[in-house]
Amino acid sequence: MRETHEIVWPGPARGWVTTGNVATSPLDAADRLDNFFPTAEGAELRHGSEKHATLGATCARFMAHRYGSPQTLYGCTAADIYDITTPASTTTTPTATMTGLGSGDWAHIQFGNAAGTFMIGVNGTDWGVFHDGTDLEPLCDETIYNLGYDALTAAFAVGGTVTGGTSAATAEIMAIMPTSATAGTLKLGAITGTFQDNETITDGATGSATSNIPTGTSTAHTTAITGVETKALSQVWVWKQRAFFVEGGTQSIWYLPVDSIGGAASEINLGSIFNLGGNVLFGANWSLDSGEGLDDKLVVVTDQGEVAVYGGTDPASASTFTLDGVYRTGDPVDKHGFFSVGGELMIVTRDGIVAMSQLIARDRASTLRSAMSAPIEDVWQTVMSSTNASAAFPPVVAYWPTKGRLYVASPVEFESKAASFVANTRTGAWARYVGWDIRSAIIVDDLLYFGADGGVVYQGETSGADDGSAYTGVYIPKFSDCGTPHIKVANHVAIVSRTAAGMTFAAKVLRDFQTAEIVAPQPIAAAGTSSVWGTAVWGAFIWGQELPEVGSTKWKSVGANGHYLSPAIAITANQVAAPDVDVTAVKMRFEVGRAF
Repeated sequence: MRETHEIVWPGPARGWVTTGNVATSPLDAADRLDNFFPTAEGAELRHGSEKHATLGATCARFMAHRYGSPQTLYGCTAADIYDITTPASTTTTPTATMTGLGSGDWAHIQFGNAAGTFMIGVNGTDWGVFHDGTDLEPLCDETIYNLGYDALTAAFAVGGTVTGGTSAATAEIMAIMPTSATAGTLKLGAITGTFQDNETITDGATGSATSNIPTGTSTAHTTAITGVETKALSQVWVWKQRAFFVEGGTQSIWYLPVDSIGGAASEINLGSIFNLGGNVLFGANWSLDSGEGLDDKLVVVTDQGEVAVYGGTDPASASTFTLDGVYRTGDPVDKHGFFSVGGELMIVTRDGIVAMSQLIARDRASTLRSAMSAPIEDVWQTVMSSTNASAAFPPVVAYWPTKGRLYVASPVEFESKAASFVANTRTGAWARYVGWDIRSAIIVDDLLYFGADGGVVYQGETSGADDGSAYTGVYIPKFSDCGTPHIKVANHVAIVSRTAAGMTFAAKVLRDFQTAEIVAPQPIAAAGTSSVWGTAVWGAFIWGQELPEVGSTKWKSVGANGHYLSPAIAITANQVAAPDVDVTAVKMRFEVGRAF
């Protein structure tokens, strides 16, 4: 009788690793890690998702006013902005808060001053917007007035001139704020004449309704930005108590006076310092001490990967605003391709995710070797080389600070399923989430929301199913020769886990780096039993059916032989409560056969 040996693969704390020599990979790295999140000790099965709202089209971006409770959340489609803070229905599209827009690619900031706490948003096509804690308002270059309407028979158009049929009063339509299918408020610029109540109002094209202003028009607000049209501004950030903006399609940035959300904007043309041409994509605050202070740097990044760093305080003074240097990195994925971890600014490029502190200290090649995305460099390059202007959407980036999770949604499908790369920002380990169609994402009230194709908005990392459907976690450890050059014959696999409830799992041993054969089919929606590969279907198992003790080890029979082996496991969740499964190790028993 052959002697039985046992080998242990520690939990995949290194996460999903696609680089390096496959024959010498560490055992705590995963060849595949789908729908698990790597922890400091192993990997936990991800939680599910629940439908939160349904919009009239795909949510291109979110905006949030992080003030009060709950924080105000807006979902932005290509033509409309919806308040989805607490939607009345998850399946019925609400009335849009603002409509008639030309782009859904909004960027926004939170900005506080003595007057209150505000949200400011720009998209490079439409007039900017701001939220004062109560209302969403257009942010233009003049005072804005309200003109209520009802009995709408044809939609108005932003930019058109509304005219009173009786009064002959006129004004430019700056924004449209419906309250129902036939009523709402037109946000107007300067009014010539005096609109009358209950007169017919038209916009010279197709728009037609009846004015609803019993006491006349009213002033919406007097906040305005002059010097540049907010329609030209595509990105916004805060530095040294000032709001800064990118003028889309140019090499110019603009800034407002200190502690202001309006006023005269001043231009900084950076054409003389960027040698590669292109346009400015975004700017950001880079803090050298994990806070806001005198050492904070102003960073400006172009679509050609040039990065300018400024120091000082007042951009209007050459003595207090200086250029520290211009550096080179890979092309950023888009104008949203950055985030901050503590004080460190991370730039998401087609080369990888690079830290600002590394960028200024090393050459480009060395920076990439230390990039946050280095463990999955091969697949990162594959995705980025397939992402171009014809892609359905650019890579989407969302960072969840309290959870230490970074989500990078890929426009490239894997095995005909939507996929996202997920990193543990505290350990640098990666995994892949399969089945979430993330087209936009945001963290609000310490919750994850993402927009999927077709207008559905989900809350992620909640419940034990994906909108009522099961999902499967797959973990394939790195292959090992098990300490001997002989052929190994595997006969049992065990999973060591910590769970507050029961679980079942499926197992199969793979041989000699042949992972392409593993394609987990959709799980069945029925209770599973102990599954032996070859006698049960991969995926036919439901989390929560057995009740082992916490930290238990469960063995399953398998059959495989080869020089290099890997014990693949899979766990399916299909329940109401979020699963609590943490894989801490996988064991395999084997016998030794003949040598090479």
